[in-house]
This record gives sequence, C-alpha cells and structure tokens, in this order.
Amino acid sequence: MFLKILKKDLWRKKVMNTVLLVLIILASTLVASSSSLMYSTSSALTSFISKSRVADLNITLADTPEFNGAVQDWVKNEQKVETSYTEKQISLSLEQIKMPEGRTSFSGNTSLVLAAIPEQVNLIFGEDNEPYTIQQGEIGLPTNLMLTSGIESGDRISFQLEGITKNFTVSGYFKDAFMGSNLLGLKRMVISAEDFTEIEQAVPENSRVNLWSFNAVPGIAATELSGAFAGADLPINFEVDKSLVAMSYMTDRIISAMMFAISLFLIFIAFLTLRFTIVSTLQDEYKEIGVMKAIGFRNQAIKQLYLTKYMGLSLLGGIIGLGISLPLTELMSRKTSQYMILPGGIISIIISACSTVAIIGFILLFCLLCMRKINKASAIDAIRQGQTGERFKASRRIHLHKSRFLHTAFFLALSDVLNRLKSYTSLILTLVLSTAIILIPVNLTNTIVTPKFLEYFGTVGADFYTKTEMVEKSVDEIQKEKAAISKKFRENGFEVTLTANYALMIKYIADDGQDNRRINAQKNDQDESIPYLEGTAPILKNEIAITTIMSEKYGKKVGDNIQFEINGERSNFIISGLFQSISNEGYGVWIARDYNPQIVAAYLFSGNINAPEEQKAEIMKGIQSQFSGLNLKTGMEMLGEITGGFMGQLRSINALLTAIICIITFFITSLFVRLLITKEVHGIAVMKSIGFTNSAIRLWQVLRILIIMAVSLILGVIVANTLGGRLLGLIFRIFGLTKLDLTIVPLQVYLFYPLLILAVVMLAVYTSCGQIKRVQIWNMNKE
Repeated sequence: MFLKILKKDLWRKKVMNTVLLVLIILASTLVASSSSLMYSTSSALTSFISKSRVADLNITLADTPEFNGAVQDWVKNEQKVETSYTEKQISLSLEQIKMPEGRTSFSGNTSLVLAAIPEQVNLIFGEDNEPYTIQQGEIGLPTNLMLTSGIESGDRISFQLEGITKNFTVSGYFKDAFMGSNLLGLKRMVISAEDFTEIEQAVPENSRVNLWSFNAVPGIAATELSGAFAGADLPINFEVDKSLVAMSYMTDRIISAMMFAISLFLIFIAFLTLRFTIVSTLQDEYKEIGVMKAIGFRNQAIKQLYLTKYMGLSLLGGIIGLGISLPLTELMSRKTSQYMILPGGIISIIISACSTVAIIGFILLFCLLCMRKINKASAIDAIRQGQTGERFKASRRIHLHKSRFLHTAFFLALSDVLNRLKSYTSLILTLVLSTAIILIPVNLTNTIVTPKFLEYFGTVGADFYTKTEMVEKSVDEIQKEKAAISKKFRENGFEVTLTANYALMIKYIADDGQDNRRINAQKNDQDESIPYLEGTAPILKNEIAITTIMSEKYGKKVGDNIQFEINGERSNFIISGLFQSISNEGYGVWIARDYNPQIVAAYLFSGNINAPEEQKAEIMKGIQSQFSGLNLKTGMEMLGEITGGFMGQLRSINALLTAIICIITFFITSLFVRLLITKEVHGIAVMKSIGFTNSAIRLWQVLRILIIMAVSLILGVIVANTLGGRLLGLIFRIFGLTKLDLTIVPLQVYLFYPLLILAVVMLAVYTSCGQIKRVQIWNMNKE
C-alpha cells in the first residue's frame, strides 16, 4: 500500500520531485568534489612536503671558503640543528638561456639556478610520482616553467655560460615541493651529475652558490631555526623555511576553500527548498493525514511514509551526485596534479562517499524536523476538509481605493507580499544566497585580477615593470643604469618617468635579542609608496614601516621604537606606519625615503607613461616592441606571472557557479510559483468569475515575484559586498592580509548579474504560469 501511495505521489508531483532531485544532485556533487579537493590541497600538500623531505630551513649563499666555513661552524655550535646538507648550484640569467624556436622566454621575475638531482633533501619526482631520473645530455624543468613557456619534451635548450656552451634535450617536467609553487620566485632546472660537474668547473666563482638545508631537532619549529641562523650575520641570497613553502601553495587552498564554502551555501538552499516543499505538501494533505489518523495510522507510520519518499530521492540524488563528482574532481585537480603528488584514488573516493552519506543523513534528519506538523493533525481536520479554522482579515497596510495610480495587479501583488511575507521567506533567502554566491567570487576575481593587487606583494603601482634582477649591486650602479634606460626612452620619443625599486634582506632584532628574523625590506628612489592602514609612509632616515602581521607578532604599533640590522649595522627606528603584505607570511618592511643603502640584494625598474590614460595601452605596445630586451611587463602581465594560473581558475569557477546558480534559481522559482498556483486554484477561479483575464492574473503573479526579487537582489548585493568581504578576509588573513578591500565593478555587481538573475526568474515565472489557463470558473465550486 505504501508503495502505491508513493508511486502516485511521485507521479502527481513530478515538477516538485524533479526540482528536489536536481538540488540534491548539485549539492552532493559539489560537497563530494570540494571535500576531496580540500583533502588533496591540505593533507596531500603535507604528505607531498614530507615525501619530498623538504628541509626545515633552506638558505643560499655564495660558494666561498669563508662562507662555507662560517656555516659549518654555526652548525657545530647550534644545538637546535639536527642535520645539515649542502647542494651546489649555478646561478643563471635569462640572457644565458637560448630558448627553442617558437617558445616563450621564462619570466624575468623568476630567478633560475642549475643543479644536479637532489639525493638527500628537497627531492623531486616525475610525472607519475616516481623518483626523478635523468640521462647525460638531458635537462628537467619544473612544471610551471614548462607550462608558461610552452616547452615540450624533446625540445633543445642552449646555455651560453661564461667559458662554456652546453645544449640539452628537455626530458620532461618534474614535481618539486620545495621550489615548485607559482608564488615562489626561485626555480631550479636539473641536469645529470656529470653535466653539472663539467659546467661547475668552467663557470666563474661568482656564478656558483651553495644551497644549505637544515633540519631542526624534534620539538623545534622551523621559525626558531631561522631566528637562530639570523645570528650568524651572513649575506644570504635566498631563505625559505618549511612553513613558507607550504604557504606558497595558497592559491590551491583558496580555490578548494571557496568551493567548500559555496557547497555549504548550496546545501542551505537545498534545505530551504526541502522545508518549503514538505510544509506545502503537509498543508495540502492535512485532509489525507486526518483520514489516516482516523482509521488508525500512528504519527510514526505517517512520517515513515513521507520519509521513504525523501529517502529515495536523497539516495538517488546522492548516488548520481557522487558519480558526477568523480570526473569533476579529476578535472579540477588535473592542474594541481601536474606539480603536486595527490593521494591515491581510493582515498579520494572514500572521502567523497563519506561526504555524500553525511549529506543524505542531514537531509533525512532535516525532513524529520520538518514533519512535526503531522503530530498536530487530527481526524477533525478531515471533516474540515483540511482547513484549520483560521480567520483572515483584510489588509490595513495599503488600500486600493485610496490611490489613484495604483494598478490593480500591483496592489494585489504588493498586498499579498506584505501580508504573507512569512510564506515567501524560503524564496527570499534562496534568492539572497544565490545572488551572494555569484557575486562573492566575482568580487574576489575583480580584486585579484587588477594591477592594484600587486600592492599586496609590496610592489608600487605603475604602468610597466622591468624584470627583477636578483643580484647584489650598488645603488650608484643602478642609478647609472636607470639614467641610461631613461635616455633611450627619450631618444625614441617616449615620455616615461622611471623609478628604481630596491629589495634588501635585513634583520629584525628582538627586544630580548633571541627572536631575531631575516625580513625582506623594500624602498624606491621616488616618493611613491604602497597604501598604509595606519600612520604614514616613512620619510626621515630614522623612520620605518612594518606590516600589520609584524605589529601583532612583536607587539609594536605606530610611534614605537624597533631595531633592525641593515648591511651589518644595527639601528633604532621609529615605526611611522603599518601596511600589509601577502609575501613571506605577511612579514615585510618599507624603508624610509631618506635612508640610502649602499648595496641592495635585488632591484627592478617601474615606469609611468606621461600620457592620457586612454592612450597608454597603445603607447605600451610600442614600448614593448622597441625595448624587447628589457622584458617589460604591464601590471596585469606581472600579476599573471606571480599568481600563475590562479586567475584562470577563478574565472572558470565564476562561469561554473553562474551556470549552476542560474539552473537552481530557475528550478526553485518554477517550483515555488507552481506550488502557489496550485494552492490558489480556488482564488484564481473566483478572480476569473468576476472578470479578471488570464493576462491580468499572470501579471499579478509576475509582479508578486518581481517585488520579492527586487528585495532579494538588494539584500544579496549587500551580503556579497559586506559579509562576503569579511569571509574572504578571514581566508586571506592566513596568508598575511589583515584587511582585504574588495574591488567592486558597479556594472557587474549592480547591473549585469542582477539582470541575469532577474531574467532567469522571469523565465521561470512565465513558463510556470501556464497552469492559469487550465483553471476554470467551476473550480470555485470546490471552495
């Protein structure tokens, strides 16, 4: 008997059940896929770093007897160090690399080194996750260099070094946990030990460096080891600890966290829809429930009848969603698997399956909570034909006869919404969440894919940038180079203001002298600076600006004194301002305009074109074509190199989410309108009997949804721009940003996407109002 009843119900309410099934499928798919991705980018990252034996602290120094002896002495005397390793490397510049025909040159903002395959720490792996091997005459490249340059296996790369020229055949890419992240600016290319020895003996001493790797004794954090090494007072070229290596994979973690958060939103929408359909069904079937109670059915048996239906829909939707999630997860993790070792398929499937089972369980539990109305139904409800005896009174909020210009259809729609607002809560919340789910990733994308985001990496905004030169050089030499480039610009008719931007490795000296840390410091030779959250830019020689993360970590605020060691000289500075940075875990320093260092560790030139804004794009093309040797990049091009494929991933997620939300919005609105019309058959028949036409009744339905839609869109935009900003701020705080200012594009946020949602809603309303034609005047006789 139960099966017959269920079969009739499923067939009689095809649209409602189909919408529920689609929602459950979508929620299950996204939850299963995002949970698997969360696992891949968190535990998988940890296991990848562990399997690669990434050392707790890695530093690069010039390969000289003096420095080598100093490091060895430090290791002997430092009790925090358990083991140490050294690996010889050869520094490379872009000018020394001849690319294959038709391939893109490597990024000028990436430092390159040549090395043999590591054997003890910082290991690398092949495409199939096997230990990487290479033959003499071959060269292996990290994944991101292969992808950005377009180089393929079998291509030939030539190195024209001082004293030697070598040609290598590209054997393929390797996965490198240590230097493989897009956000890490140092990349290594590996060759055989025999080839490396031959090159090492031929190149000059200033091209050879040593990578020192240290593992701390158990219980000692990597940051403590870094602080201890800061006391060695050695001129480090590059330093990264294990925690910073993990942090450099932030883009993958942000994507997976976003997907998981969006899945939770969709689950909430599914639950809202589920509650609405269950409550509507129970209200429509009060008579049947009363009859069942009259003939002896208990509450538990009636609940079991309805629960069986939703259990069937949940199981079917969960199984289909799990099936769809498997190829979707593989598709979304394909790029990540190119440079990271992901866990085996069985673990991923188990996590996805557990997530799906949890969703099904929550749905059934929620259904039980929504069925408490069954306890209130009694046999008397069958006598009342399902009516509970409420008395209704006319609305006193608005009056049709008091307004000359209030259209009848609009009055009916507005009056209905105001007096029955509670019954529209599910639809309003669904539309608010749908709008917010679309706009939050859009705002994030607009924030990241703008040159202004470069300021979070400590780079002052400009029209273009040269490549970064990672070499110790005097400021006088850099100024001569800047003057020569400026002269060339003028000779070629380009009015450009050039700025030299310097990077120094300085040392923070803690008040107790123990918690020292090496920190990247920046300055330029103009008055330009990055935005400050508090205070002002440092100007005087004894002023300095620090990041908000440093302020929180060391308990320093604007006006306090702080000590740094720059070029071997310790000095006290006054903190003039606080800024924020996404680099180096949020640690950074901005040096005062009047402080003039003699030697810097790295530098680049930025330029502003002195022309109207609308002409700059065309002028920039001319500059790039005439000065190709400078490897000039616009702000967007530079940002793309820094973030890798993150911007493309965000755009793909935006497109996917927009499509999913539009489908969900269409189905839910269609379901809502159909249920309303079904409930109001008698009222519609009465309206037809007094002269209302089908078009007038359809207009009433459309205006009712339009009013709800307008309110929902306004609330959705507010939620996306305020709460969405705070949610994204919590995610980015992990990477060093204490305050994220979203870039809102008004045409998108206030026009394009609201109009898109509005079009979907109107299409759903129009297609669902076909039932109105089938309502006849004699239907009022059932009143």
